[in-house]
Amino acid sequence: MVFFLCLGSCLALARAGPLPVRLLLDNAYAQLIPGKPASTPAPSPRLVPRVRYQEEIVLENGDQSVKLRFYSEEDPANPPLSFHAWERERAVEPVREIAPEELVRLGEKSGNPVRYAWTIPMVFAPRETKRVRIEAEYPVQPVSERPRNDRFETYFSFWGWRPSTAGLLFRFDFAPMISAIPCLGRSPTAGLAPWLLSSWFRIRPPGYESRDLTVWWRFREARTPERCERICVEWPAWYR
Repeated sequence: MVFFLCLGSCLALARAGPLPVRLLLDNAYAQLIPGKPASTPAPSPRLVPRVRYQEEIVLENGDQSVKLRFYSEEDPANPPLSFHAWERERAVEPVREIAPEELVRLGEKSGNPVRYAWTIPMVFAPRETKRVRIEAEYPVQPVSERPRNDRFETYFSFWGWRPSTAGLLFRFDFAPMISAIPCLGRSPTAGLAPWLLSSWFRIRPPGYESRDLTVWWRFREARTPERCERICVEWPAWYR
């Protein structure tokens, strides 16, 4: 598949001025799942893989009350099948709207166009900490230049935050899809998992860690208020 998604998140003030909110945590988790078989006369039903995505963000306000808008960018080539958000445990209704100029500029700078964003208005009391949770699901697409391979490509980015010691973590889990391989029929053994990762998958950027069939990156916060990390995973599309 070809899949682009800005997994990072952004804030913008409802009024002019420096952003007083700090980013304390941004953890993203993407999971490749088999999906329901499509209706087909073939002997073996074709799987329809997709990406299930979750993100958790923790924000801390400064000494004054503030109203702002929380943005999660959308790739125009691959909009979500579903997109839901919670503030603490309260469900909120995100609004899909034209992306502000800052997000468009960041997309152009990273090579990933941004036209729309999912927006959540937020109001912070002084010194208030908020926890935002996002759950979404995305379709997958074949790679035209390599028909036998599928690919997950995304970028993990943020801009506009106050300097902080934020934890920036992105994880990608292959296990549900690998467990659907007919010859396995279950999760592979611990000894088989490293071989599958090294033989079946191309994973970028370097510097990731792994356990079983999950890989992850821990990104150190950059000094610049804008950051964009590209993540790409490619594998044989055995299920097609």
